[in-house]
Amino acid sequence: MLSDPAAAAWVAAGRPAVDAPAPVDGRCGRCGDNGPTVTSSRIISEKFTGFDAWPFGSRRLCVPCAWAYSRQPTTQPSLLITDTSVTEYSTGADLAAVLTSAPLTSTQAVVLPTARRRHILPTAEWGHLATDGLVVTWDSAAADRLTDLVWLRTTVGATWPQLNHSAPPSRLLSAQPADQWPRVLSAWTSLQPWRAVPPLWAAARVLTNPPQSR
Repeated sequence: MLSDPAAAAWVAAGRPAVDAPAPVDGRCGRCGDNGPTVTSSRIISEKFTGFDAWPFGSRRLCVPCAWAYSRQPTTQPSLLITDTSVTEYSTGADLAAVLTSAPLTSTQAVVLPTARRRHILPTAEWGHLATDGLVVTWDSAAADRLTDLVWLRTTVGATWPQLNHSAPPSRLLSAQPADQWPRVLSAWTSLQPWRAVPPLWAAARVLTNPPQSR
């Protein structure tokens, strides 16, 4: 299996070339791969603020990483990457169906743009959800929290402004059957760790937005 989701996506795309001079041997500053590389300045601006996150100390990129950075953030779709395929999702709800079903495995990675100002694909990791400014493990607890959020927004009818608060409004709670109150309160409370992490909370909103609000 390819060690990097961005490289897997590049292979699934047919190993496209990048708009740069012919690659020369070197070490990729981002992923550390030794092989054909291009100068990063041919792919991204020298004003790029993410160089500090490159652990291998060069301003060169292997072709898969260069391809990943050449994709503009404004046009980056949501993706489910596996070691053999890439699936694009046009709505967050479609991707939510995947993320609520089970944890991501060691051969799966998700890319979910929200603000569309950052390069997200190069940050993707197996078993993780990558979004603007954050890469987070997608485990069973995350799948359960997203399931709770989908239920609150669809079945219970909670609005996003309401969900920003740590407790449900009394009118919303009283509108539910009394035997559902414990579940509403439990689901609402379970989301508190996500409310405290703005990039993750923004991703949760995208994943659960109804189609008409997108």
